[in-house]
Amino acid sequence: MPCYLAESTVQNSVEGILHQTYTHWELLLLVDGQNEELEAIVRTLAAKEPRIRLLVSKKNRGVTRSRNIGIRLAKGEWLAFCDADDYWLKHKLSAQLDLAHTQNSNVVCSAFYFYYPQNKKTDLIHTHSSITYSTMLRTNAIPMSTAMMQVDKTQRHYIPQLPAHFIHEDYAFWLTLFQKRPIRVAYAEEPTAHLLQLVGSRSANKWRAAKSHAYILATYGGVPRWKLALLMVSYAYNASKKRIVGRWFTASLFSVYIYYII
Repeated sequence: MPCYLAESTVQNSVEGILHQTYTHWELLLLVDGQNEELEAIVRTLAAKEPRIRLLVSKKNRGVTRSRNIGIRLAKGEWLAFCDADDYWLKHKLSAQLDLAHTQNSNVVCSAFYFYYPQNKKTDLIHTHSSITYSTMLRTNAIPMSTAMMQVDKTQRHYIPQLPAHFIHEDYAFWLTLFQKRPIRVAYAEEPTAHLLQLVGSRSANKWRAAKSHAYILATYGGVPRWKLALLMVSYAYNASKKRIVGRWFTASLFSVYIYYII
């Protein structure tokens, strides 16, 4: 769990992990830059819970570096990710580990809720029940705070460092992971997390998000320009579906058209 300017949300996020029905876990809590109020909160949490490992960086170096330090230092067979403003439901780890065992999968993700603190509203969001590399080229179908991945025993996989003006480094992470080794994704229809939606957050700028998505497809997916245009249409559709279409009706003929043309 990387933390930066998360003093208003981190305690709730950590409590979601503390309340897991599966108890054999270790939380690497990585504070990315000095912040007295945030440090006081996380040090109090770590002092009460021996399963929390606290790491504090004196200088802010970004979420990618923090996550990669966590990936490098993690001791478990499985890695799970949670942002410091998201919240895991209590069955998250146990249900996903059971699903991974049942389906012989090495990556697990799930449906989730968008949570809007302004009006305390939640929206249930489904991505894709079957997720392959082809699916990932059309949309980022693996939300980071719902995901678990089995550690490669021979080599760890790290998150690429994007240029400063791009976001969605998690998408680059998944695309490169699919290219690196065989990936079998299990998808849980039951939601396992609340993902906070804040006005003014990094992902709230849709133009920046779209430019980042195109950059990642071209740079990390090796997608040629002619196909990139089609994939960006699919991206726009899936982004709208998460927030609008998915709330009111199932996929239309347009989604079928996009699926088969690409």
